[in-house]
This record gives sequence, structure tokens and C-alpha cells, in this order.
Amino acid sequence: MEFRQELIQIVEKSGAHPAWGIKHCFRVYHLAKELSSHLMLDDEVLFAAAMLHDTGKYPIYAIKNVDHALRSKGVAANLLQQMMFSPDKLPLILDAVENHMYYSEPGRCDEAVYLRESDILDNLGNIGLMRLFSCVGQDELIQTPEQALERARLFADALPDKVSTKSGKRLAIKRREETLRFLAGIKRQTAEFAWI
Repeated sequence: MEFRQELIQIVEKSGAHPAWGIKHCFRVYHLAKELSSHLMLDDEVLFAAAMLHDTGKYPIYAIKNVDHALRSKGVAANLLQQMMFSPDKLPLILDAVENHMYYSEPGRCDEAVYLRESDILDNLGNIGLMRLFSCVGQDELIQTPEQALERARLFADALPDKVSTKSGKRLAIKRREETLRFLAGIKRQTAEFAWI
């Protein structure tokens, strides 16, 4: 079986919540390619990192009280070694996986930078809102719609500043505006959030 199909099956069988599952991985992968279109990234590295970057939060691999980015790095290392993946590319993938979170500094390779940018951007705008609200009652940090709205506000305020590339910054501005328009509409339609 081709390595891409193997990675897709790993994510599909992982018990991942749809907000972090295979469609999120594909969005991150394709957005990273779009944002980096002016560069020649290693597509195998980018694809593998995009497919495996959240494995540490999937039920089959998660360990309580372990940062999911670090856990994902360990899971990715094990899976890719079992698949006999190129040892030259493995450090690049692991760098991207470990440093994909907004609270991390960008990784050292371009694939890591653009994976992180795309993951951050998938938390903003219409898609970010859809992901947040799909997690209500499914995530310890988002038990109510009010918590999802608060998280959307926090993301709109904080995440655009975490993006570092020109193409990423342009998209972050657009997606932040989408989020803020949504929040303003909800505020108007719910007597300033009283009727959520």
C-alpha cells in the first residue's frame, strides 16, 4: 500500500473527532501547499506531517496530561519507522509535528512553518467556527455554546499574531474578520449573548 493511503487509514481508524480528523488534516495540507506555492516544499514531508500532526490527541494514541504535539511526535516517529519511511525526511516531519501549535515557535524547515500556519488558520474564520461549535460537549474546554463563543473571541484576538508569513498574514486578517462578523451577529441576535 502506498504511504499516503496508509497514513489516511491511520487517521480514519484513530477515533478522531471530526474537528481534528482526516478532513482537518487535508485542509491543513492543501492550505500549506497554497500558502507556500512560491516555494518548493517536499510534498512527502508536508503530507506526512499534515496527516500525523494531531495523532497525539486521537483516542487511540492520546495520553492524559501529555501535550498532544509531543505525543504526536512520538506516535509519528513510531509509525513512520514501521512504514520504513525515508530516514532523511523523518527529522523534518517530526520538527513540523512537534512545532505545529500556535504556542510553539515555528519549526526550522519550511514544511514546519507552513504546517503551523495552516493549522492556526484552520482555527479562524468560518471553518474555525464550525470546528469550535462541533466540539461543544465533546471537549473539556468547550462544554457550552458560550464557551465556544469565548474561544472564538480569544482565537480572533490572539491567533493572527501567531502567523508569520506574508501569505498567512493576509489570510489571517480575512478569517479574523469572518469570525468577528459572526460574533457581532450573534451578539445582536441574542441580546448581547443573554439568550444563547
